[in-house]
Amino acid sequence: MTIRDCSKKDFVSVIIPTYNSAHNLPTCLEALRKQKYPNIEVLVVDNYSNDGTQQICEAFKAKMLLQRGTQAVARNAGIGKSTGSFVLFVDSDQQLGENAVENCVSVCITQNVDAVKIPEVFVGLNFWGKCSALWKNSLVKAWGPKGGIPRFYRKEKLLKQLSFNSDLRLWEDMELYQRLKKAGLREAWCKDKVAHYETDSLKSSVYKYLSYGQSITAFKGSKIEAPYSATFNLTLSTVAEILKNSGKSISVFIGCLFLVTVKSCSAALGFLSRLK
Repeated sequence: MTIRDCSKKDFVSVIIPTYNSAHNLPTCLEALRKQKYPNIEVLVVDNYSNDGTQQICEAFKAKMLLQRGTQAVARNAGIGKSTGSFVLFVDSDQQLGENAVENCVSVCITQNVDAVKIPEVFVGLNFWGKCSALWKNSLVKAWGPKGGIPRFYRKEKLLKQLSFNSDLRLWEDMELYQRLKKAGLREAWCKDKVAHYETDSLKSSVYKYLSYGQSITAFKGSKIEAPYSATFNLTLSTVAEILKNSGKSISVFIGCLFLVTVKSCSAALGFLSRLK
């Protein structure tokens, strides 16, 4: 399918949750402005930022929606305000390839699928970011072609599953994906990629993963079981992948394993603190 073949029914709503994202949001929005696919609306769902995020949205003429809560809450709010028949979820620290949206629409229509996965490449912007990127890129390899979670969906398919579990801060996309798969989701991969820029610190990782762990108990009210065993097995496979391809500097290699240990322990402590 070429650009001139698209119609109003192929309109794509891009939903971006933000909170104090002024340092990376311009790159994300600029990549969306350069998309070769013409039928796009950009919805930024902001958790009342105080760093200029809202002004950046105005400069890029992106639609702004203020919404308190988790990323899941933000995405659900964006779906509710979207006008497209397709929905694409993008994070503020991601940069789409210029053909990504066109590729997703084409795959969805020509292959008659409900969702499209976009290959993701992680890039470190500081030391801990490089450590995190090493882990996540190795995880992608360990997961293989059957891994990954779609970012591009037919909106009607999402609405049938009531969208994201708003109580989850970790695995909320996996939880929705598993519900959709049980409902017969048809999926495929697109050719273009999305770059995910990693900036990290030990302090922010501890607080973030404590919060993630605390939210895992929300799976009790879900039709999907928390993927503990799958996550554990994938973690072992990722460690093996890193050891097999340990061509990175020794400091990044050690930092990667240390950072993952910190994140895992923080998530576990958060989870245990909520058990009753």
